[in-house]
Amino acid sequence: MAVILIIVIAIYIAMIFSVKYRTAIATLGIGALLLYTTIFEGYSFADAFKSFPFEIVVLILTLALFSKIFENNGFLKFIGDKLSELSKGKKLFIMIVLPLVMYATSLFMNNLSVVLLFTFISLTLIRKLDLPVIPVLVSGLIASNIGGCPLPWADTPAVIITLYTDFTIIDFLTKVFVPCAIYVVLLIIYTIIWTKFSNKNSEVCCDSNSRGFLHYHKPKQFPRPPHAKIGIAIPPPPPPYEPAPHIKIQMKDSRFKNVYLPLILFAGLITGICIAPFFNISISYICIFFMGLTIIFVATNPEEILNSLSVNDSIIFISSLFMISGILEHFGILKIVVTYILSFTGDSKILILLCILFSAFIISTFLSAGPATATILPICVQLLPVVGSNFIFAALALGILAGSSMLPWSATGGPIMLSEVDRYLHHYNISNEEEVKIKEVYNLKNYISFSIPFALLMLICSALYLVIYISI
Repeated sequence: MAVILIIVIAIYIAMIFSVKYRTAIATLGIGALLLYTTIFEGYSFADAFKSFPFEIVVLILTLALFSKIFENNGFLKFIGDKLSELSKGKKLFIMIVLPLVMYATSLFMNNLSVVLLFTFISLTLIRKLDLPVIPVLVSGLIASNIGGCPLPWADTPAVIITLYTDFTIIDFLTKVFVPCAIYVVLLIIYTIIWTKFSNKNSEVCCDSNSRGFLHYHKPKQFPRPPHAKIGIAIPPPPPPYEPAPHIKIQMKDSRFKNVYLPLILFAGLITGICIAPFFNISISYICIFFMGLTIIFVATNPEEILNSLSVNDSIIFISSLFMISGILEHFGILKIVVTYILSFTGDSKILILLCILFSAFIISTFLSAGPATATILPICVQLLPVVGSNFIFAALALGILAGSSMLPWSATGGPIMLSEVDRYLHHYNISNEEEVKIKEVYNLKNYISFSIPFALLMLICSALYLVIYISI
């Protein structure tokens, strides 16, 4: 048991200090654990794959398929264009509506996909309306995290809790949805206040700059090309924009097949996921059914769209962590952890819930939301008889939400957003001043100056909510 515990601790420490290679570390770690436990502890193949998250893998693939289809048919781009039109140049409108839209969209779509699709939209609005970069991008990311929390299909942690506990959609609506709705309102208010405070600081900075304390030099403009002279050929204008081949094929198809049919099937998928638990039907069966319908009736080139789903990293990472948790549970290590927690909390329900909340917050800050859920969920299951209510899973969900909003890598959406910002900078021809402004999001100090205070605010509010709920 000591060797297993040492390997597991080494895996988690390595993942904390090397986020870039966390999937490789988790895969290598579970491989080492499986070899050791099989050779020296008699751990069988059947035992190993009892904890493999088959349902989660199927759900992630299905959501990724629909996200890719919505990306190709331009549905979310249409939403972004409409937002730009409705704003009429008002910055405050965008700073209020954009987080709300990302929150609402994340309620029905995997929030990773929402971040993936809305980053370009947000950057375009930032450039058009001269919006501040940090508040717009980071508030959108946090809003998508909040939207991924209160429904059983919205994000990986919620899916994990739904599939492996008795926490149903009714529990999500009655125990998690209301706090999350309040957090979105608080996020918008916080974003507006933070932006105004930041603008005042920048004005002071500019004032000191004019006195000579700081000196910034605007980049020199490139000289205009000379007028055409006799005998010198004028270069031809660039060719008109041509859509990618797979987009051109879709453009030829009917509007019903491209837009309305995917929306109908997606609505059917969400409805099926909602009602399946009431009839003891696995969510994975619903996903497989609608995935088949979508591939047959919507996808123009099924092989191409399936091969383009960029979810392999998430699937391998989450599967590895679930199998690690399975080993810890099989050899009784989780029971030892539960006993250790109870030695501090006793039988106090409030102390146990607060312990789960803060543990989830700390672990998700460094390991990301999905892995933290997979790590703590078995402990919550062990503590369930002591608490006497599945409200313990609400404490887990809210702790994960607060922790996943702390740092750029605390949720998978953070690295995705930063990579999309980089892709945007290379994709569009923008000025040096705009590039410097957009790259502010890479500055960790500026990023956490916005994210950490609000994450701590959510943590404090969640702790108060747990205490009040149990006390009533």
